[in-house]
Amino acid sequence: MDENISNILDQDTWLPATPDITKDGYVKIDLNKVDLVTYSFNKRFRQGENAPELHLWFYDGNIPHQLNSDTSSVTLYGLDSTDKIKVITAQPENTWQSGRVKLALPSQMFASAGQYKRCVIEVKNSDQIIATINFNLDVLPNDFYNMTFGSNPFSGQVNDEIKKTLQSFKDIATETIDQYQTLKTLADNTASQIAKNNIVTKDTFDNTIEDLNSKFTQIPKMKKYDASAFNWQDPFGSFTGMGASSLMMYDNVVFLSISTFSYKTGSVICKLPSETAPAIEKIGVGLSMDGDGHDAQPVAISIMPDGSVIVENNTHDHAKILLVTSYSTIDTHDTGSNTGSSGGGTTGGSTGTDTGNTGGSGTTTSQISGISNLVANTYITVPNQVTVYRGDGSISRTLPAKGDAYSTDKSASLGGVDVYRISTDEWVHTSDVNLIIPWTGTIRPTRANPKIVDQYGSDISYGLIVQEYAVDKKLRVMGTGENYYEISKDGFIAESDMTQV
Repeated sequence: MDENISNILDQDTWLPATPDITKDGYVKIDLNKVDLVTYSFNKRFRQGENAPELHLWFYDGNIPHQLNSDTSSVTLYGLDSTDKIKVITAQPENTWQSGRVKLALPSQMFASAGQYKRCVIEVKNSDQIIATINFNLDVLPNDFYNMTFGSNPFSGQVNDEIKKTLQSFKDIATETIDQYQTLKTLADNTASQIAKNNIVTKDTFDNTIEDLNSKFTQIPKMKKYDASAFNWQDPFGSFTGMGASSLMMYDNVVFLSISTFSYKTGSVICKLPSETAPAIEKIGVGLSMDGDGHDAQPVAISIMPDGSVIVENNTHDHAKILLVTSYSTIDTHDTGSNTGSSGGGTTGGSTGTDTGNTGGSGTTTSQISGISNLVANTYITVPNQVTVYRGDGSISRTLPAKGDAYSTDKSASLGGVDVYRISTDEWVHTSDVNLIIPWTGTIRPTRANPKIVDQYGSDISYGLIVQEYAVDKKLRVMGTGENYYEISKDGFIAESDMTQV
């Protein structure tokens, strides 16, 4: 064992810096900075995990560091909670040439729960130390199992909901087979009479065929969508480690399971085909975990009438998210049609609010008036947290500040206040949001340092070359009423600092 291990582990005066993590889970380490700071980051694993991997990506500035597997070494030194020292050396792989290194951590490291007192990764090149990386390693108690379809045991509530969904598929299959068997028997009887030369009149034959055609068309069909049906929205993508996402529709009922990951904060997970979108917003409860598959927390997930699947109150930047649910596409009542959602049981749609209860019957009185259509491809952005209202004036939910843009197709008045519509019966005050509308033309800055804002109206000014720019979007900042024109991805120049060509 290296006699300097105690010295390697005895590092108390480091200045920590937090590295970036790529979408595929690699921790990016800039070797140019190791003389100034030592990287420090947290990794959490689960007691009893079987040989997980630690992925590292070494850089010199912006260029991947070329590690030679013959002369270089990457070694982890760890001191666990019982003062046992662990030494793990990375195995050379072809990917070392691009700076990517995988450390396979043995299961003995996770035999018991607790925090390692010290963990250091040492990078050598020809016996010269070029980096020491300090990180915290937690081994969490096994009170929640890593989410993997087919694992045993499984989280109880999630398992129950998945069993319900699977049983519903079996019930549909049984019902459909029974219906087809009835038709087959009817057809076989007629065919048998013909084969035996029994008299089958034309009327009998025609009636049989007509009856078969009629009943056949009444049997609902199960439609299964392929992976391309999930229009993933950045930063989300498919994550097959928890089972592939699936989408099926039987008659007007949609069965949806989503397994996704994100490498940074986002809200719109994906967009579903229009025929699978609900008539009104449906809400399910899913599970969100950190990038290591731990720290599971319930999250609200909305399926919107435009097919958008939106996650709310997600606290993980680098997240893995699971949702299993079903809903009706034609249900226009907020009665809760979701039949299965993971990590908390059935939640269903949001409950409708009854106002103006006349003559003992619950009726909802809309306060919407003066509805006007907006041009296609119009969006709103949310600079600060915004309240969303239903047409009767009751509160539906809130939108987080500086999230994704929301499509809007109509403007109106809600109780005398101007509003934009963002879903079937959801409206936001125009004074609370910015508006992005299509605008095609060419502009030219009048100075090299114009005022530039992002889609939320926040100043991000930077220098520009004074030349012509093609523009296809216009931003109206509602707080000031100023207009801005998009000249780069999420960069809008002030109207006062440009001229139209």
